[in-house]
Formats: sequence, C-alpha cells, structure tokens
Amino acid sequence: MYLLEVAAETFVLIRATMSAKEARQLIEQLDCTHVIVHRTDPTEDYYYLYTKSEALQGLTHVADDRSVHTALNLHEWKATTVMDAYADAEGTPDRSVVVDEGRVIGLFDAMSRPPRTARGPPRDHTGPEDSRREPRALVGDFPEEVPVNQTELLLVSLSDTPGKRHPGVPIALPAGATVDIVVQPKRGFVLEGRGVGTLIVDDGGQTSALEFKLRATEPGPGRVVVLAFSQGHALGALTLAPSVVPATQLATVTRRSHERFVAPQNLRPPDLMLLIEEEQLKGKPALTLRLTAQDPSLGLNVKKFGPVEIEMDPLEYFKDFFNDIEGMPLATEQDRARAQERLAAKGSTLFESVMPKDLQALLWHLRKRIQSVVVQSSEPWIPWELCKLHGRGGNRVIEGPFMCEAFAVTRWLPEIGFKPTLTLKNMALVVPQDSGLWMADSERDYILALGNGDRHVERIPARYLEVRSALSRGTYDAWHFTGHSEFRTPDPNLSPIYLENKEQLTPDDLGGVQKNLGLARPLVFLNACQVGRSEMSLTGMGGWARQFLTADAGAFIGTYWGVYDHLAFEFAKAFYQQLLAGASIGKAAQEARRTVKSIKPPGNPTWLAYAVFADPLARVA
Repeated sequence: MYLLEVAAETFVLIRATMSAKEARQLIEQLDCTHVIVHRTDPTEDYYYLYTKSEALQGLTHVADDRSVHTALNLHEWKATTVMDAYADAEGTPDRSVVVDEGRVIGLFDAMSRPPRTARGPPRDHTGPEDSRREPRALVGDFPEEVPVNQTELLLVSLSDTPGKRHPGVPIALPAGATVDIVVQPKRGFVLEGRGVGTLIVDDGGQTSALEFKLRATEPGPGRVVVLAFSQGHALGALTLAPSVVPATQLATVTRRSHERFVAPQNLRPPDLMLLIEEEQLKGKPALTLRLTAQDPSLGLNVKKFGPVEIEMDPLEYFKDFFNDIEGMPLATEQDRARAQERLAAKGSTLFESVMPKDLQALLWHLRKRIQSVVVQSSEPWIPWELCKLHGRGGNRVIEGPFMCEAFAVTRWLPEIGFKPTLTLKNMALVVPQDSGLWMADSERDYILALGNGDRHVERIPARYLEVRSALSRGTYDAWHFTGHSEFRTPDPNLSPIYLENKEQLTPDDLGGVQKNLGLARPLVFLNACQVGRSEMSLTGMGGWARQFLTADAGAFIGTYWGVYDHLAFEFAKAFYQQLLAGASIGKAAQEARRTVKSIKPPGNPTWLAYAVFADPLARVA
C-alpha cells in the first residue's frame, strides 16, 4: 500500500519565518489536527510535524514578535523525516511528512491517526446523459520492483471488479465508448514500442488488457503515469511507483496503481485536444505532440506529431520572452506599431519552433473548421496560446491569427479530470485596499455588482489569516483577486500575491486544510501580473495554476506577464459578462481578448497575456 493512501490531510502548513502571534492565530482559526512547519535555508528544505496542541503550546509562552523558528527551536537534527507519497506505507517511520513531486500533501502519525480529508461530491463519473453507463475502473498491473535493464509488461484494462485496496480510476461511460490510454514514463523507465492504445467499454466483465513494454533504466524510485481520455476529454490518471533494483535482485510482488481524482464527464469534448508529452531524445529534452479530434472523419485519435527537440534552457528562453513583451515601449503610435510587429514575430517563431511542420499545416487547414481547443500539458514553460498560425497561398506565406484568437483555447493538466460545470453562486472577492492600482476600486465594485438574488459576492479582507481561513472553509465557488503579484524562481511555489500591508500569500499556502477550497470546484481568477506562469519546482510543475487545480478548482485564470491596470479590468468585465450570459469559458476568454484588443490605441499586448486552465466548454450551471 502506498503511503499516499493512508496519509492524513488535516494539517496546516506554516512558514518558519512567521511570527509566533500570526502562526498561533492561524492555527487556532483552522480546523486542523496537525501543523507542519516549513523551514528553508539556502541549500535545503526542512519540515517539522507537530500535533495542533504541541504547536500551540510551543507558540504560547513566547513574545508575539518572535519567529516560529525561534519559538519552536527548530534545528536540522529535529526535522521530521520526509517520505515520498508512493513509498511503501509499511516501512514508514512513526511520524513523517508526505510529499509528492515536491509538494507537501499529507502526514503520517502512528500515535494520532486522523481520517483523511474527504473532498468533492460523490464520484458518479458520468458520460453522455442520454446513454446507459457502465461503471468500470481503469486498473493497471505492474511489478513492484524491476531489475535494472529488464523489460516488464504493464497491463492496463477496464474492470467491473477492481480490488478494494487499489480501486483504480472509476469511469462510467456507455457501452461501446472508447477510452484512449497514453503511457508516460516519468522516472527510471523507458517505453519499448508503442505508448498508446484504446480500450472499449463493453457491457459486462473485464476487458482484454492493453500491453505496454517498459524497460528499467536506472536504480532508484521509478514513476510511470497512465493517462486516460475519452474523445479528448481528460478522465484522470493512474500513477505507478515501482522501484528499479540492481540486476541481481528479483521482483516478485505485483501491485495495482493509485488513482487520481476523476471529474464528471457530462459535456461533449472540445473539437481538438492537443496532448504534450515530454521525453528524452539522444540525451536532450524533447516534446511529442498528440492530436485528437472530435470529428471522426479527420482520422485524428491521439495521432503523434514530432518529436520536437528542445535546444536551449526553456526557463531562460521564456523568461526573456516575457520580459521582452513587458518591456515594449508603447508611448507613441510608432512604438505601438513596432510592438504589434514584434508580437506577431514572436508568435510566428513560437509556432514554427514548437509545432512540427505537418502539424503546422494541419492546424492551418483546420482553422475554419474547428472552434474549441484544449492543450493538455504538464510542461510548465510554453505559452501555447501565443502560437501564431500561418500557411501558404501559392508561393506566398499568409499570416494568420494567434491560436487564442482563432480558437476558444484553454489549457489543462492531463492527470486531472475535466470539471465541465461551474456554478458561481457564492463568490469570494479579495482586493487589497493599499494596492495603489487606480482601477482596483472599479474592478471591486463591478465584481460586487455581480451579486443578485441567485448570486452572492462576499468581500474577504485581504489579510493573510482571513484569506487562508476562507479558503479552508470550501464554501466559495469562485475566487477573484485584484492586486499585485510576483513570479519567483527557482521555486514558483514561493511566488506571492500581495495582500494588505505587504503580507504574502503563496502557492505553498494551498496545502493541507486549505485544499478544502476544492469542495466547491471554484473558478479562480487572479487578475494580477505573472500569476499564470509556471515553472518546475523541486520535482514537478509548480505555481498557482497547478496548486489550485490539484486542490480540485474547476478553472484557473492568470497572466503570463505584467498587464495594464485599466485593460486588466476591461478583460475581467468582458469575461464575466460573456460567461454569465451563457458562453463557455473558452469562448468567454476569446471574446474578452477581442474586446481588449479593440480598445484604442491599439498595440497593447495585455489581450494576449491571459492563460486559462479549464475545460474549454465548461459553462455556468
């Protein structure tokens, strides 16, 4: 059994630099059983696990302005053991902090076993409403240990009798529906042969298993992810964590894989789904692109394009890419004309760089036949929305629109099931009074005015304790923030949004009981600079988008670069007008871009700055 399956989530994560008073107030306000303190030094991260009463006792009899570090006398030798979420639960210490891809996701305390936090509605993962659904579970079988350089079979199937210990990913689709499987080795393994296949939901029993060959490449903990889609709809993922052992050691134990959450599937899939896979090619990183179309006549079902080799550090490349956009002068008409040309050139270069030539030609050919596109990718760097289409007419190159201009484009994380329905009945609004943004009051008043008989909008004080407390309640189905923010490297999970009095809220603050925010599957709109950017954290994609989505948010909207205050307000206003009038979220964002682009004088890049993570066809119910 994986440690993830027994870890408790009833904790609050605090920073060692917080004052004792602030930490004490936060812990007292939240319904938690444990406290995890995060201490960072220049080269290492340390975590300290306490019960709620232990932490409060240590913080009570010290001066309010003393730091948590001082109050609790934190030292390296006192740090709690950190365990990987996919380690064997039977071998874990009596107390440990549980991490997954660099994120704290739980705790294990043998002396105090609180129940795991239950989040989300009953898992009635539905398919098309007019068809009889067959309840199934996607399961995978693979050895727990594999000797290095040995090849083993991964068996993936749909079962109506999943095991109790490892239930798999629950799926309910009508008989005859197809489930596309994509296998992605993440660590310690490589595929030998195909990495995709298709299962068919039948009306009884277990389906024949798909077989995938995986070769172990280096000793240590491995990681393999199995993604599931239905006509481009993300259903969820299985995660396997086999160990790669020396060649002299034999593997005898088989386990099933751990499930990721799967959301209801009630709406039709988008016209196109573009899945981005990361791999190594001759020792260099590369991207493989797979395209799925809803229209069967196009013959596109997880069709492979590429790979595309990555020749330079993407972090540095896109840091310069966004900084260049932010630094474009816009004071004069000539400046703005130059900015438009430079944006067009950047978009065209990006299109040619990350899209294989045959995919470039196909997207150009389909530009008038499709409307909705979702890019499913765990890579954190590439702003796919900014790819600028172009094709040929005779011997001439014909320039087309940006992808987010041509289509209703959104992004998503492929291991998380789509959230096809938003509600927006109980909205939370956070606007610091001391931001200095001259349109902040107008944006605040506009969002408050969205409240009516069926919709409530509550202003949350823009203070650290109040915001974290409100997040933990899980009662708000939308969050809107207006203010300042900052993107930080090398750890994007420390990128703050600034509350009042320069208090900082970071993606790391969304762990533990704060993940209850996902109970209401909220739309999260952070209308601030750079919050849409992502980057690799210690071992996985980090940043605001991933942290909110893995907490079960229904959608996330943020910006890649600094935006102009008045245009940011116009984008938000146009977006909500469209969304609440019945448009899909992808269409609402597309129309909001057009509105901001049309505002005179032309040339301002704000209309291109927004990243939208959502099912593009999601609507407000």
